[in-house]
Amino acid sequence: MRRSHITIPICIMSIMMMLFLNTGLLPAQSISSDIDTGTDSTLIKRPVIFFENPNFDFGKAYKGDRVEHVYKFENRGKATLEIKKVKPSCGCTAVVLSNNTILPGETGEIKATLNTVSYGGKVTKTISVLSNDPNTSNHKLTISGEVIEEISFKPKNINFGSFRADNQSDNTVKVVVKSQSGPDFEVVKVTSSKPYVETSVTDNREGKYTITATLKNHHEIGRFSGKIFLESNSTKQPKTSIIFYGVVEGDITINQRRIYYGTVSEGREITKKLFVKINESHIRILSSKISPDYLSVNIDERYDQRNPHCLIETKLHNDAPVGRIDGLLELTTNSEELPVINIPITGEVHKANKPE
Repeated sequence: MRRSHITIPICIMSIMMMLFLNTGLLPAQSISSDIDTGTDSTLIKRPVIFFENPNFDFGKAYKGDRVEHVYKFENRGKATLEIKKVKPSCGCTAVVLSNNTILPGETGEIKATLNTVSYGGKVTKTISVLSNDPNTSNHKLTISGEVIEEISFKPKNINFGSFRADNQSDNTVKVVVKSQSGPDFEVVKVTSSKPYVETSVTDNREGKYTITATLKNHHEIGRFSGKIFLESNSTKQPKTSIIFYGVVEGDITINQRRIYYGTVSEGREITKKLFVKINESHIRILSSKISPDYLSVNIDERYDQRNPHCLIETKLHNDAPVGRIDGLLELTTNSEELPVINIPITGEVHKANKPE
């Protein structure tokens, strides 16, 4: 009788131990199923973005061509890959052709397009692919090559220089035009965007031409610019242009059209300087006014020097509010040509990041 009483508790204890061991195994199995089966058994499931060819070299392209390329990628991880954003550098566009969510083992595509119209020579652009891959959250792609100008200008721009409005004579600049196509190249038409610049063209043979640009009777004080348009028999660049520019000086010459502070953090104080050249000995800056009130101005007058001028200092104070800077500097002079000079002041104040 005593043995039977002892056997029953032992059986009960055995059953309870088996139940305990079985229930204890369940969490271990659950945890082990969440472990990456890769070489490092301690890694938790995660997506892995992989580009077999992240750098694309297009070789050579003519100026104005559109270069396109599709980058193929794969999710080599154990969790879903999410493409959060694709950020191309300036001059390049990129879009995701596939779905933005890529399951493990599946592939996707990103298409990049480079417009070469603004480039010449060697060029390299980058594309940032932002994803939820913890090891490569910002993957860099590149598109590079050489942009060939079928039609080239020498010099590349026409600079008429600086001259006084009351002492102006015909100002002429010559530009040599050459084509990669050789002796079959022909210039069909040359025109100017501004009536005060006259153009003519001379055939130099062997596919070279000379454009003569002449500035005539332009007395409006200040900077000027425009383009000379060229039409040719080129199949790659049938229409192209060259920029011209210059400065007509009056009694006063200012070296810039506006004062730009850029992006400024809240609470910072920044100073910008402006150079004002005095071209007549009797000319003076009589007064100055600046707005809004978080800006101030100081003028250092240097009329007695061999090169008479003024240095104008504008200050953005640390109480400037967050937002766009939209100011104005107004100078009053005794010049009949420029009695009042208005210079816009621009920029933006950003809210400062406060430490946590």
